[in-house]
Amino acid sequence: MFRMIWIYQTFYFIFLLASVYSECVTQIYENTYFQGGDLTTVFTPSANYCQIVCTYHPTCLLFTYLPVTWTKDPAQRFSCYLKDSDTEMLPKVKVEGAISGHSLKQCNVKISACSPDVHLGLDMQGVNYDISMADSYQQCQKRCTNDKHCHFFTYARGTFHDASFRLSNGHF
Repeated sequence: MFRMIWIYQTFYFIFLLASVYSECVTQIYENTYFQGGDLTTVFTPSANYCQIVCTYHPTCLLFTYLPVTWTKDPAQRFSCYLKDSDTEMLPKVKVEGAISGHSLKQCNVKISACSPDVHLGLDMQGVNYDISMADSYQQCQKRCTNDKHCHFFTYARGTFHDASFRLSNGHF
């Protein structure tokens, strides 16, 4: 009887270990949209940043990113769809311009949620959290970095497309 319990517990442990272990998958799928499994949608400046957001999200395993070139609808540009799946995979649908991939949770890599990248000519969609004067984009970036509620910033120069922001220089 003791031997049966030991064997049962051993198999249970092996099954449990196998069910929580997943291998690191870094493949990026060009022109592919993962169908279903939607958790939430956020806006990110790139597919790489979308993958970072997915990695930091507690339940995201997959993502699909739609870049600026994907649509003329400004409300859908830069969309990052965070996704989950019990099987760790979702059906792939061919969608021109879409970029999909996996969370890096299972990978032994060090990533930072803070990106020093500056995207010239890009005004991220969303609600403006603050509008203030700044002498340079570096100063605007520093203010955003030091504010826990700020996720992105836009530094508006004299040629910025929205004239109401040209005098204020920066918003985040």
